[in-house]
Amino acid sequence: MEIRRPRGGLVAALAAAVLLTTAPTAAADPAPSDSGSRLTVFVSPDGDDANPGTESAPLRTIEAARDALAGRTSAEEPGTVWLRGGDYVLDQAVLLEGAEHSWVTYAAYRDEPVHLTGAHELPTDGWRRLSDLGADELATPELSSHSRLHSEQLRDGVWVFDLGAAGIEPGTLYKNGFNWLPQPFAPELVVDDRTQTLAQFPDAEDCAEGDASCFLYGNGGKWDVEPTADLLQPDLLERFGAEPDWAVSGTTPRAQFEDKKQMLPDPEDRDTWSQDEMRAMTPPLYEVGGRLLEDDRYQRWAPEAVPTIEDSGARGFGEYSSIPVQADPGWVEDIDNSRYETEGWLSGYLGNNYANDMVRMLSWSGTTLYAKYPSMYIPRDDYTKVKAINVLSEMDSEGEYYIDRYQDNDLLYFKPAAGTVEGKQVTLRAFDDNHFRLEGTTGVTLRGLALSDSLISSIQLLDAEDTLLDDLEVFNVSMDAVRIGETTESITALPDYETVRGGHGNVVQNSYLHDLGGGGVLLGGGDRTTLERGDNVARNNEIARFSELATYTPAGYLYGVGNRFENNYVHDAPHMAVQIMGNDMLVAHNYFYDLVQNAGDQGVVYTGRDYTYLGNEIAYNVFEKIGGDNDAFYMDDGVSGMRFHHNLIKDAHSGVFFQSGHSNTATDNVFIDVDRTGHDQLYHRNGEKGLPVPNGWVVQSRYNAFLDVREGEKYSATPEDVERWHQHYTDGRARYSDGAPIVFPEIRDWYVPRVSATGEDCKAAHYSVHATNGCDRGTVWEDPDSVYVPARNVIDHSVIIGGGEYQAGENSFDDPPATYRLDRWSDRINTNLAKPASVEEAGLDLSTLRFSYRSGVAETFGRGWAARWNRHMTLEGIGLPGGPADGGGLGSLTR
Repeated sequence: MEIRRPRGGLVAALAAAVLLTTAPTAAADPAPSDSGSRLTVFVSPDGDDANPGTESAPLRTIEAARDALAGRTSAEEPGTVWLRGGDYVLDQAVLLEGAEHSWVTYAAYRDEPVHLTGAHELPTDGWRRLSDLGADELATPELSSHSRLHSEQLRDGVWVFDLGAAGIEPGTLYKNGFNWLPQPFAPELVVDDRTQTLAQFPDAEDCAEGDASCFLYGNGGKWDVEPTADLLQPDLLERFGAEPDWAVSGTTPRAQFEDKKQMLPDPEDRDTWSQDEMRAMTPPLYEVGGRLLEDDRYQRWAPEAVPTIEDSGARGFGEYSSIPVQADPGWVEDIDNSRYETEGWLSGYLGNNYANDMVRMLSWSGTTLYAKYPSMYIPRDDYTKVKAINVLSEMDSEGEYYIDRYQDNDLLYFKPAAGTVEGKQVTLRAFDDNHFRLEGTTGVTLRGLALSDSLISSIQLLDAEDTLLDDLEVFNVSMDAVRIGETTESITALPDYETVRGGHGNVVQNSYLHDLGGGGVLLGGGDRTTLERGDNVARNNEIARFSELATYTPAGYLYGVGNRFENNYVHDAPHMAVQIMGNDMLVAHNYFYDLVQNAGDQGVVYTGRDYTYLGNEIAYNVFEKIGGDNDAFYMDDGVSGMRFHHNLIKDAHSGVFFQSGHSNTATDNVFIDVDRTGHDQLYHRNGEKGLPVPNGWVVQSRYNAFLDVREGEKYSATPEDVERWHQHYTDGRARYSDGAPIVFPEIRDWYVPRVSATGEDCKAAHYSVHATNGCDRGTVWEDPDSVYVPARNVIDHSVIIGGGEYQAGENSFDDPPATYRLDRWSDRINTNLAKPASVEEAGLDLSTLRFSYRSGVAETFGRGWAARWNRHMTLEGIGLPGGPADGGGLGSLTR
C-alpha cells in the first residue's frame, strides 16, 4: 500500500514561530544504538516479542514495547519506542493508561514508512472462483447462501473467501444515522486502495438532476424526480398520528428527547429515552411497488413472514396515548439462507432531507415489507430516498461484495473487475477499535506514523495531558480521525450535550487526515462551568474528504473552553468544516476550500442554539468556493458573543448569518464575488405572539445553566457560577488573538422575559402589547437586554469586490405599528463600506494577501486599517497549499 507522507516539512516551516512558543514540551528523541538506552526500545514487523528490543533484535508488537517501558519513564527520563518500517496489523487498540505509560514517544525510525492498519490482507491463494466449486462443496452449510445468486449472470465472475477459516473477524452491521449514537460502520473491502461497494440496489451512483435511477423513492416530491412508488408508507395516521404533531406526539424517537417532552405534566416523564428504548420504537413498514415488483425482487430481500410484535406498552403523549410507540418486531427465526437475505438494510433519507438513517429489512408478506428499528423522524413518502444495501441477490456489478455472517458462515463474496482477483491487493477493513487509546497519560508523543482502516475513530484521548500527535497520516477510518475527549450520549441540540475528559495541552499538528467517514479532530477540553481552558490544539494539518458517512461531522469540533483550530488546510467535503460549541475558542489562519458541497442551511463554520457561547474568534481565514446557498459563518438560533474579523471570503452565496443572537460582530472582512456579505433573521419574524421562540426551551435551559439561578429546575447556575461568568467576561483579563479584551458587560443585564409573579417564561397566553405582568412588547421584543432582542450586533468595514451588500431582515408589528431591523439596536450595521470595482483597484495582492497603502481600500479606510490587515492577514503560517515554504502563492485564488 502506498502511503502519502504527512506534510510535516511544509507546515512546520510555515509555523515554526508558533510551535516554539505554544507546543507542549517533548523530550528530544534519544539517538538509537544497538546497545540502546535502557529507555529505548525497537519494534519491527519481523521482530519477536521474546527479543530484548534492541535495534538488531527488535520486538514484534507495539504492546510488547509498551510493556517493556511500563512504569520506568518520567518527565526527567522519557522513553522512546522506535518503529521500523512496515505494516502492523492490529486486532485491538494499543492501550496506554496512566502514569505507567506516560512520557513515551512512539515514532517511525529515521522516516521509515510505518503503517498501522486494521485491514487484513486477503491473499490471492485464499480466493476461489464460485464456478470452480464442486457440488459437494456448494452443499456445505458455509456456502448455503450461494444459491441466492440465482442466475448465471449473477454467478459469473464471483469469487469467495472463507474469512472464518482465515481467522478474520467479519464485522457487524449496526444501525447508524443522524441523532443515533454512532456505532462501528459496515466492514469495507478495499482493492488496490479503492473501496468497493457493498452489494446494493439500485447500482447507479451518479445521476443527473431529475434522474431517479440512483435511488429508491416514494413519490419523489422533495427530490424533484418523477414518482417511482418503489416504497410507500401505508397507514401513517393510524401508526403515528397526525403529521403536524409528529414532533411532540411521542410517536417518533425525536419526540422522546427532553426538549420535546416539556409539556408532560409529570417531571419524571420529561427525560430523554435511552437509545435502546428508542431503537425499540415502532419501525416503518412499506407498500412496495415500482422497480421492486419487477421479478418480485423484494421477495428475495427478506424472508416471508408477518413478524411477531413485542409491545412493551409505552404509549404516545396526550391525544396519541392510544398509539403504541414501542412495538418492536421480533427477529424472524430459522431463515432459509439459500433463498432469502438475512440482514438487508434500507439506507438513506427516510423522514427528512438533511439527516441520513437506516432500517433493517425484516420480512415481507404480500406486498408489505416490514422493517426492524425506527427512523429518527417519521418516514414520509416525499422524503424517501434510499438504497437497499447488503443484499447478495443484487450483487450484479463489478466491484460489489457481500459477507454472509448467518450462523457464523463468515463467507465473503466478491465480483472483481475484469473477473479476477489475481494480481490485485485485496484487504478487508473490519477492525472496530481505535488504533491508539490514551487514558490518563501525560507527555505521550506519536510521530511519523500512518494509521488506516478502522470502523470507528483512529486515536482516542481521554483525560490525557500534553499529548503530541505529530506528522501523522490518518485515512480510511469510518468515524473521526482523532477524538480528544468524549461526548455525552445526547444530541447536539440538547442542553445536556457536552464533552468530558478532554484533558489539557494536547496538540494535533503537521498531519494529513483524509478520506474519513466522520470528522477530523474533536477538540474537547475545558470546563464551561468554571471557564477553565482546555488549550487543546489542531494546527498545520491538511484535512480532506471527510463527512463521507455521517452528517454534522466537521474537520474541527471545538467543544468546551479555550481550544484552537489554526493554520489548517481544509477542503473537499459535503458539510461544514468547523463547529463551535463552547467558549473562548480560536479559529484562525485556516484555508477553507470547496466545502458544504452537498448541504443546505449550514456554514463552513457553524455555531448555534446558545446565548452563552461567548468569546469565540474566527479570524485571518480564507474561505473559498462555498457550496449552495450556504454561509462562511453561520450563527444560528440565538448564538451570541461571536467575533468574525479579518477574513477573506471568495466565491460564495453569503458571508455571515446572524440568527437572533446578541453581541456578534463581523468587521474588517473582504468579500470577493460573494452574492451578499450577510443576512439575518429575527425572532420577531414569527409574529408578535410568537412565544415561545423556536427551540425556546433549549436556548433558555442553556442560558440558565450558566447565567441564571433557577431553583428547582433541572438546568440552573449557582450564584457562584453566575458571578464567575460575570467576572470572566467583564474584567478584560481574557484576550483575543490580537490583544483586544474579551468583554461582554451586557451579560450582567441580560434576561429571559418571564411572568413577574411566577417566574415562568413568557408564552403567547401571557403576552399582550401593554401587559403589566412582565410579558409586554417593550420587555419582550424591544429592550436590548431581552435575550429575544438581537442587540449590539455589528457588521462594519466590509470590502466588497464584485458582489452584493448585506441584506438586512425586517419584521413589523401592528397596533401600534413598529418595524424591527438590526440597526434599531446598533448603529453599525452595514456601515463603512469599500466597494472597489476589482481586486486591482482595491490594491489587494492575492499572492501575498497584502493591501497597497496607495490605492483603493487604503484610501477609503485609511493606511492604519491596511497596516493592521497586512500585519495579521498574511501567508506566513496560514494553512494553504503551495504556500511560502513551497515557493508558491495562494492556491486557486490567483488562478
